[in-house]
Amino acid sequence: MAAAREYQLDLNTEKRNVFVTQLHDREDEDDTTAFPVVKESGDKLIETGINTLQRTLLLKKEVEVERVDVELEAKRHEFRQRMEACAQRQVEVQKKQQRMKDRVSKFEKFIQENEAKRRRAIQKYQQEVKLKDQKTSEYEQLLEQLEELKARHAYLANRLVKYKKFEDYLMRVIEAMPEDYLPSSEDKVKGLMMRHRTLSESNQDLIKNVEYMVDKLEELKQELESLKQEHDKQKVSDSSTLARLQGISDKLAEANKQTEVKFSNSKGDMRKRRTELGVIFMAIENIYEKCQKTTDPSGDSISWEQKLHKIRDYVNDRKDVQEMAAAEASVNSASISGSAKGPRSTQPVRITVTKS
Repeated sequence: MAAAREYQLDLNTEKRNVFVTQLHDREDEDDTTAFPVVKESGDKLIETGINTLQRTLLLKKEVEVERVDVELEAKRHEFRQRMEACAQRQVEVQKKQQRMKDRVSKFEKFIQENEAKRRRAIQKYQQEVKLKDQKTSEYEQLLEQLEELKARHAYLANRLVKYKKFEDYLMRVIEAMPEDYLPSSEDKVKGLMMRHRTLSESNQDLIKNVEYMVDKLEELKQELESLKQEHDKQKVSDSSTLARLQGISDKLAEANKQTEVKFSNSKGDMRKRRTELGVIFMAIENIYEKCQKTTDPSGDSISWEQKLHKIRDYVNDRKDVQEMAAAEASVNSASISGSAKGPRSTQPVRITVTKS
């Protein structure tokens, strides 16, 4: 439903009566009625009767106001009638729209029903077509099965004729057999065939078992032969290893005997050597203490080799000092003898200090 339009009465704003002396630069110039400025003197205004003129003008304005009020009331009445007519038209339009909507809804419902019927008809048609195809395929399959059954029937009939002589033979065998040989049953031919099948299957099982046992026996014989060969090889290998180890043991025993003899012979020499070695170590320790500097480590914290290196360095330092002193003494003696004999050409003396 459309919303009702809002109507507003637009009336001209009533102009005010204002006496002004200047009609320029006023914001409310449009809403102001201009009156001419009175230029006559007071005596002349009294003579013309200004008060009477104003009353007349006031009555005219009142009449105009009443006329405007009547016109305004007529306009309002006309506006109300138009609004009522518009409302009535709006109601009629809404009714027409509602009727149109009802018709459209009924028509849509009719269309939906027809569409549903059409879909159901199509679905039913498709189902019927599928059912027809299914029945046709089933009919063709049944025809094929019928042909197969006819062929099977002919084949079985031929076999029945072919095996009739065997049935007669079995009947003669049953008649020749003892009565208690077969279990009591209505179909003795079937019982005889089952007994034959059982005995045949048992015979096959026994044959397979015998063949398996024969094969297993052959495998075990081969395995035994291979084990014997491996045992002989291992026996020979162990014998050779034992002989080699026996030889090594004899050599070690002989070497131990010789070592024991040598040890018993050199026992006194070893005691002497240990004594000499202890004396040497004590001498090295004493010499290191004499050669030790304040910055050198203690004797317990270094090895014997390091101690010997320290002693060697100490002796080399003392030897270098001695050689330098001897060279200096020889130079001084040469210079003294030269000054005593007179000046002569001498060559410079080069002193070389080496560390051994």
